[in-house]
Amino acid sequence: MTHPVRLAVAVFCCLFPQAVLAHAPIEGMDSFYNGVLHPVLVPAHLLAIVTAGLLIGQQGLKRMQPPLIGYLLMLIIVLAIVGQLDVGLPEKPAMGLLLSMAVLCGLLVAFAVKLSLVPLMAICLVCALLVGLDSAQPELEGRAKLAILAGTGVGGFLLMLYAAAAAEFASKAWQQIGIRILGSWGTASAFIVLAFTFAADRG
Repeated sequence: MTHPVRLAVAVFCCLFPQAVLAHAPIEGMDSFYNGVLHPVLVPAHLLAIVTAGLLIGQQGLKRMQPPLIGYLLMLIIVLAIVGQLDVGLPEKPAMGLLLSMAVLCGLLVAFAVKLSLVPLMAICLVCALLVGLDSAQPELEGRAKLAILAGTGVGGFLLMLYAAAAAEFASKAWQQIGIRILGSWGTASAFIVLAFTFAADRG
């Protein structure tokens, strides 16, 4: 994501904090592709997944593989449960937890902290759990619900995979600095969304 795009997303979140809560599908688009875009269009999901992906990508190719697999399996399991039972977290607590995760992961990326496999796996599993529980579609039924949840799984995993790959391929010093800047931007953006959401609630 380029600097102007990141800035535009941050400004949008500041001006329209309630849009962070939007989970409605895009009219005229197939349910599966709505699901694929879901993690990108919900800022809390986007920030949490990207910062977690950057974090595990910083750890190197061998260490990033088990957390990625764990993330994918957990996401599939949670989405399947959500689809069958229509369980999920309320939007505002889920958003707060996802943004808090983005703050933590973004800080770890910014300071290029090296972690062992256990905390990396825990971060990815918690991220998948929160994303899955915040992706319930109780207003949909049948094939439409299955398609949108399947799309969410695909989109959520690809977003994590691309972020991790970008960080892992950043071998040059200036590229690694860029990844750390992305982490700091993720932290700042998550703080901004949290602050404006709480201000809107109090107002």
